Amino acid sequence: MGIAAALFDMDGTLTDSEILWFEAEKAVFARYGKPWNDGDQNDLIGRAIEDSCRLIVERLELPLTPEELAPILVAEVVHQAKTKGMPWRPGARELVEECVARGIPTALVTSSYSDFAQLTLDAAPKGALGVAVTGDELPVGRGKPDPLPYQLAAEKLGVNIRDCVAFEDSDPGVRSAHASGALTVAIPFQVPIPSLPGLVIVDSLSDLSVARLEELLSARQ
Repeated sequence: MGIAAALFDMDGTLTDSEILWFEAEKAVFARYGKPWNDGDQNDLIGRAIEDSCRLIVERLELPLTPEELAPILVAEVVHQAKTKGMPWRPGARELVEECVARGIPTALVTSSYSDFAQLTLDAAPKGALGVAVTGDELPVGRGKPDPLPYQLAAEKLGVNIRDCVAFEDSDPGVRSAHASGALTVAIPFQVPIPSLPGLVIVDSLSDLSVARLEELLSARQ
């Protein structure tokens, strides 16, 4: 049996957008006289945005609720992306294009909100990422590392999650994809990833092809 669908995380997996989040966070928190550094940002990578905002408000003692902070951050990161562009990670666009050429459905599964995710969807190869699951459509508390985001993507595509391949770069994201039942491929980027049974780890999406993914899925099945 071939690959039913390829499910891609966005920030840090398809796109090098973590730097945009970092710039957005620094800009927003500077308005309140609060510093923000790489270590702080690394604590947020892969988290659902409501969890990130809760951590930020507590850590920085901001005069905002997590619910108030979320749209402010999203608006700023959208501004950063529109100003600086959305850079793709090595091999990401090529792998997505190969999936499309082979007739494999692809989906975006991201903790980011739809306004920001739309920038990647707009820039994706023609016919790619026909389905998207974004952080703002998930029930509170059901974002990554919960398996629901990936399960929902498979449901939207009408495929069995066990026949899907998911791509992630963060601890919460890897745990989400792995728990969903998808064959999970981790591409470590800025933060350590967990050691989980059956997890496939590669240095870059450039190291992968559809044929290689089919081999991995077949071996797992």
